[in-house]
Amino acid sequence: MTDTAEQRAMADTAEQLRRLKNTIMGASHRLTLLSKSPELARESDALLRIAAELQSNVEQLERLLASVRRGR
Repeated sequence: MTDTAEQRAMADTAEQLRRLKNTIMGASHRLTLLSKSPELARESDALLRIAAELQSNVEQLERLLASVRRGR
């Protein structure tokens, strides 16, 4: 693989990680909003725990993404 092809592949990988991170961030945010819904009052704590776990995953993906970008 040439340097250009490797760089393109690395950029594609970084873009996929960025999109995945954003998707998980969005899911975490939506769960937080749902936890405030009166219809889900009994499930509020569980929803907030899941949102926090997803936010932790976002932080891990951010570190991984930074590492991939440094590797370019």
